[in-house]
Amino acid sequence: MQYFTIDTIKRAIEHLQNYKANWLLPAFVFAANDVGTDGLVDISQRLGTDHFLDRYFNGSRLGIKPFPGTGNNLLRPRLKGIPAWTKPPFEGDYMVRQDTKMWGNLFSSRGYREMRLEGLIEGEKAINRLTQDFQPRFEQEVSEDFRFEDFLVWLYAFEGFPDDIEGWEDLRNHLLEQLELDEFKDPYLGRFSLTEPPLDWPETIDAPLSNEEYLEELAPKLVAFLASGGEEEDQEAEAVEGGVAGGLSEPLLSEDDPIYAAIIQGMQAKESLAFLLAGPPGTGKTRYARQIANAMTQGDTDRVLFLQFHPAIGYDDFMEGFRPVPVAGGSGVKYDLDARLFLSFAQEAAKAENKDKKYVAVIDELNRGDVARIFGEALTYLEIDYRNVEFTLPFSGNKAILPDNLVVIATANPFDRSVTDMDDALLRRFWVVQLDPDAAVLQSHLEKEGVEDDVISRTMQVFRILNEAFPNRFGHTNFLRVKSVDDLAAVWLRRVRLGLHRASVHNREKFEAVSDEVEAILQTSDDLEEAPEAPGPGA
Repeated sequence: MQYFTIDTIKRAIEHLQNYKANWLLPAFVFAANDVGTDGLVDISQRLGTDHFLDRYFNGSRLGIKPFPGTGNNLLRPRLKGIPAWTKPPFEGDYMVRQDTKMWGNLFSSRGYREMRLEGLIEGEKAINRLTQDFQPRFEQEVSEDFRFEDFLVWLYAFEGFPDDIEGWEDLRNHLLEQLELDEFKDPYLGRFSLTEPPLDWPETIDAPLSNEEYLEELAPKLVAFLASGGEEEDQEAEAVEGGVAGGLSEPLLSEDDPIYAAIIQGMQAKESLAFLLAGPPGTGKTRYARQIANAMTQGDTDRVLFLQFHPAIGYDDFMEGFRPVPVAGGSGVKYDLDARLFLSFAQEAAKAENKDKKYVAVIDELNRGDVARIFGEALTYLEIDYRNVEFTLPFSGNKAILPDNLVVIATANPFDRSVTDMDDALLRRFWVVQLDPDAAVLQSHLEKEGVEDDVISRTMQVFRILNEAFPNRFGHTNFLRVKSVDDLAAVWLRRVRLGLHRASVHNREKFEAVSDEVEAILQTSDDLEEAPEAPGPGA
């Protein structure tokens, strides 16, 4: 085997940095999968996308471990539109590492998306065909001074190639053989052919450098960053943000928080001990319910019961019901009548030693269950005037109470078509706190996360458009993880578009108008996300 020298690899990357990632890489995937203008090709049945690209664009090539949690490990050379190498902490590195999938990201990113929008490719998802407009646009976006030889250097930079390869034509033919192609289709040949006049074949070496040597030469800032534990710190920070929909390990809410303050005020005024956080999806209802429970119990998870209602849950799951118990000696089972989840929790809260402690039952998706059937007679005793008042359980005939140290926090989307309508009789049992989509919360969060101004501006535009388009508005938490235009596009395609289509099923013109408006905002000209022009080296 023979290998390119570090100097050859660096010179190749210095040329590549002037060409658009979002056009060069999708075009290479299409070319490798033999996608042309003559028929639809199912890429998933050929070389594929991310699995194929991992051959050439994965940190495992140099022994870099994947990002914790996601398993992503994208490693690619400097390319136009990938700004990480132009600014700290990785300024000057020849390689860029990213916590993303290349094609999974491209699938909703600028290059691939704009090709579809502009009619340069046809088909759906993995099934594609080029239109006649693809080639001139591809050659416009990847200019004629592009050298396929530089791309070949990256493809074989670390694994090497056989000793019998003696020039660029041999190496290109070696690639085509590995791709199981005789030749790339015509639309790609203007850029994926060899340079004329031919470039000199560079000096090669007969043994590779070590992974550590390649990394020190090509990505010293990345090496220093990983050695400093920077990645672990980033992951920990992300985990805290990610916890908003999950466990109870977040910092306690301040009593100045307006939602928490509204609930405390309702309790102090003796208005209610049962609260309903109501609002459309994506307004943080579940997060707030968990955080409030955490704050009221000072983080004591033994004093928090978390339940989610659904159509299959019933009175015998919630209050009391019969449960099979093995008979001693293993001769069969018997059925005992026992207190169930909510009643058991209320009984624990009612114990004398616990009367000075708050117990909080969080019920997520309240109206997805049959509330009257689940609560039974206990529904009346949620009201503050009936706390500590005994009532009789119909199955066992036992007496029970809901103590006044038991707080119930429920969440519901009142606009959802659910099992239970949010009627007056139900709402009367709860102190309702409305959570609405909040542009200020979203913008503040994105600014705090250091998201670029251009991305924030686009995100806020999309947020406002959707809140006008959806009959019941659209929540801000759907956008909290947006860091780039690609992320925003993924939210649009994966979270929003189908819901908007359903909401506009009787108004196709509205759906198409909103879609066009959002797509126009997502469309870019490689502006603030793009790396600045960098002068290429001498040939």
